[in-house]
Order: sequence, then structure tokens, then C-alpha cells
Amino acid sequence: MASHSSLEETIRSFLETFQGGVKESDQEISTLLLEFSGLLFENPEEEKEKKIQVSDLTGFELDEFLNFYLEDMFPDDSRIRSKAKDFLKKFKKYLDKNSLLNAEQAEDWKEFFKENEIR
Repeated sequence: MASHSSLEETIRSFLETFQGGVKESDQEISTLLLEFSGLLFENPEEEKEKKIQVSDLTGFELDEFLNFYLEDMFPDDSRIRSKAKDFLKKFKKYLDKNSLLNAEQAEDWKEFFKENEIR
């Protein structure tokens, strides 16, 4: 893995790569992914110093985010899952290009993409 930057820093860097600005849907999904990760991983008992890492997001967490969290939070938005799939596809390309996933994680994400028909 090239660096051990936090999920938040990685997403921020990813969004900065967009030519002509970030689409509203990508901004929305990135915010929701960070929110979801915070709910999942942050422990109020622990110090805030421990940041959520990209490596914390496995296929299981991505599945929970895509198939449960988004649908529960936005039952009236029929496009939320397709917006999330589009965002995750672009985000994974960024992670791959910058070698931010190790081999095991890359395989895990690949399996998640296959199971959820993200191409």
C-alpha cells in the first residue's frame, strides 16, 4: 500500500481529481460513505485520533452501505443505489491507480463489485 492516509483524506484527494468540478451525486455519496463509516467504526470511548482507514472498508462494509444503509436512509430515492455504484466504481479506479488497496483488499472489492453487478 502506497500510503496509510485516512478514508476522509483519500476521498478528498479523489474528489480533487475531477476535471471541471465534482458532480453533486458524487459529493453526496462521498459524504454518506464517510457518515456511514463513522457510524460503523468510530467508538465514542476511544480518542478521535484514530482515523478510519481505506483498509477498514471491506466488501462486507461496502455491501452494508450499498444495500442497507442507503436504502434505509433514502427509501424515496430510487436512484441512490445507482449513484453509489457509479461513485464506488470511480473511487475503486482511483484506489487501484494509486495502489491504495493491497492484493487481499483488491480481491475483496472485486468480489463485491461482481456480486452487485458493478461494471
